[in-house]
Amino acid sequence: MISILDVMTLLGFAGLAWYWADALRCKEIARAAGLRACQQVGAQFLDDTVALSRLRLRRDTRGHVALYREYRFEFTPNRDFRLHGEIAMMGRHVVRLVLEP
Repeated sequence: MISILDVMTLLGFAGLAWYWADALRCKEIARAAGLRACQQVGAQFLDDTVALSRLRLRRDTRGHVALYREYRFEFTPNRDFRLHGEIAMMGRHVVRLVLEP
């Protein structure tokens, strides 16, 4: 017979699996957005990755609660020095992308 503890454990693992898959998808969306922004300004996207710097719950424009993530990355316009960029995402949508001048 299945106990309530078994059900709660299974739901916990399902929640972790959902979060892990969603986090990977969001990171890939942010990486693609950073790469595209660098290509548009003629810069090189360094290390081919983004790093999560902030994670929190926020309300979107419709008032629904969603995960808000901020990612950081580095790029270079001329290979002499590294500049920083930042991507903010609400759910799976990019809401802000900033490249350091």
